[in-house]
Amino acid sequence: MQDEGEGAPHAAAPTHVFACGTGGNRVTINITGDFMRIDVSGETLDNGIVECFRQALAQGAMRPNMVVLVDLSDFAGGIDWAAIHAIVKLAPWGTEAGRASKVAYVNKSVWFSAMIKLTSVLFPKTEHRQFSGVHHALQWLRSGAER
Repeated sequence: MQDEGEGAPHAAAPTHVFACGTGGNRVTINITGDFMRIDVSGETLDNGIVECFRQALAQGAMRPNMVVLVDLSDFAGGIDWAAIHAIVKLAPWGTEAGRASKVAYVNKSVWFSAMIKLTSVLFPKTEHRQFSGVHHALQWLRSGAER
């Protein structure tokens, strides 16, 4: 597993960690400055992720515009679209002026590209891309970080 802070544009900033889920379904959010890493494991993406987002927003660790790595390498299940819609309503994602809003998804499934198209409609002010490995995802997230 990669170091949580690796690839973070502002590595000197404090790291905030939020973990939610039960049993084999787990969501962990690590935030360092403007960089957020979300690790999802298990068979169902459900309201656990919504709770993590609520906690991070309430503590001021999460902002509407961030560079985000979503690692779904250990996720083998379905998505609860009601949970995704709940996240859409939590903040004005991608609207903060002068800051990049990019999300890189690490997932090797060819079917996942359809999910990215749907997510792009729900979060239209954020750039979304799929990668098969963390290294290339981080390279893309770093590109244009000076925006």
